[in-house]
Amino acid sequence: MSQRPNEAALFDRATLDARIVFVSAVFLLAFAFMALLDRVGAPIRFVGAATPWFTVAALATLGFLLHSTRVSAYYTADRCVPGAYAGFAGASLMIALSLPFSARIAGHSWMIGVIAGVVIGLAAATLYLGPILRKTGAYSISGLFVARFKNQKIRQALIAAVAIPSALLAMAGNLIAVEALADLTGASRPFSAFAIGAASLFIAGPGGLSGVIWASAAAGGVALLGFGWPIAALEFQGNLPVGLLGGGSGWSEAGQLLTNWQIMPPNLLFGVEFSVTVAMALGVAALAPLLAPAVTTANVATARRSGIAAMLWSGVFILLISSVMASAAITFANSVKDRPSEQLPAAVYAASGKGLITICNDYVDGPLQAQKACLDQEIKPGTPLKPQNVRPVDSSFLIGVLPELTGLGAAASGLLAAAVVGLGLSLAAMGLQACGAALGHDALYHLRGDVDLSSRRLAITRLVLIVVSALAYVISVLNIFAAGELVAMALAISAACVAPSLILIFWSRAGSQEALIALIGGLIGLLTTLFLAEARRRVDIYALTGLAGATLGLAAALVSGLNSSKRDPDAEAFVKNIHEDEDHVVAFE
Repeated sequence: MSQRPNEAALFDRATLDARIVFVSAVFLLAFAFMALLDRVGAPIRFVGAATPWFTVAALATLGFLLHSTRVSAYYTADRCVPGAYAGFAGASLMIALSLPFSARIAGHSWMIGVIAGVVIGLAAATLYLGPILRKTGAYSISGLFVARFKNQKIRQALIAAVAIPSALLAMAGNLIAVEALADLTGASRPFSAFAIGAASLFIAGPGGLSGVIWASAAAGGVALLGFGWPIAALEFQGNLPVGLLGGGSGWSEAGQLLTNWQIMPPNLLFGVEFSVTVAMALGVAALAPLLAPAVTTANVATARRSGIAAMLWSGVFILLISSVMASAAITFANSVKDRPSEQLPAAVYAASGKGLITICNDYVDGPLQAQKACLDQEIKPGTPLKPQNVRPVDSSFLIGVLPELTGLGAAASGLLAAAVVGLGLSLAAMGLQACGAALGHDALYHLRGDVDLSSRRLAITRLVLIVVSALAYVISVLNIFAAGELVAMALAISAACVAPSLILIFWSRAGSQEALIALIGGLIGLLTTLFLAEARRRVDIYALTGLAGATLGLAAALVSGLNSSKRDPDAEAFVKNIHEDEDHVVAFE
């Protein structure tokens, strides 16, 4: 009799592995078919566009096939995702929100600053907060706030603070995928925005977290192949301009190029960079989408294993993306070096016409316009240009252009575009799910004080998904925000308004009053410093405003808690139990 549960678990795992193998085989066969079409001379534009569009359709189909109306499946993926896969999905989400800052990765700005803060925050989220969240049995971080703080209005405010950064990340992921489709495949922006919005709804709507977590894992697999193929091919040919593990002079050359092109900002003072690191770590650690993979695991030990897997796979992704970016920067600079403005490669003129490259500080469509733009800069026809005269506008161009510059073929270009599209789509879907879970489940279910109908919860959640997706569509079409700005805004709000209350969870003297003070103080600090800041579009500025809000809110809450003589036995028991070896502290299931 005692062997039956083990046998059932082994059977379920074998079934899961078989499904994963099947999905992997479908993706690999499709990509191999595109490579074959490229080899036999199929139209380059078709081959380059087919792979990312197939990826969009495949991820949407995968999410839809995992549809469920059971609450346990919709909000927790039945808590049956193996730690390795949950961690891999978490790593893909981490690298997706880091894509707008990929130039800093290539510039080896890892030890301090934005990227260091993201990595530290991911470690805190996956190795510490994720297992605690799984231990409590909560469906999300907002559910943890509901369990800890008893005042209904405070709960509602904290749930809103959790939902807003999640919605912003959904919009950022949508924008990342739309820009990749529009810039790398030539699709129109409105159609790309509609397709990505519909795909994210197909992933997050029918299956909830179950669909999102497996779609994110699949997107991570596409990204691993998409970023790894060009690097492996160039390394095999002996043409990789940078050392794969960081050696050689290529990295410093790439960093200098990225700085000269103003894609990677110059280093700030150590104190400022350290503050940015702390701010980014606070913001990332308190993000609901990054904590969601831990909710899908079977127990605390599995959640910890998923955290370890997330950190390891994040290191692999960072290595691959930095190599792609650095190699593309060096190869692009060499392709335009010592060439006059009227003799640049045709791909450079095409990219400049799309607004991806400036030639002599202007966007041009052909050699004659380039010649005129350079004449305005007092560069005569026939004069060789320097790399800084032909400047990529942002890092997204460099990520996708490497296969074309190195002659790897349209299939490699399409696969690299599919990697970026898949990562953006996974971030959009996870942001939608986290926002919907906070507003549709935690706000509606736990705050009502009674047992609500599952159908009502699912309906409200899906309504939230549609509203946020519609806003993401409008933002993508109008192009009023950059993806990096949306991510920076999400991290600033998370650091200022969510992280202080998350810290107070572990302090037994903190009650609902302290949580309210922390939230209001964080919001005031964030808005005040953001209003006073000059360069608001820089991620560093957003990070510092978030840190200012977090510092003000947490300091005010600490003063209030220390001056209070009240004792809350429930809070003391919660804090005590949360670190004990128990399966659950609060029963949400």
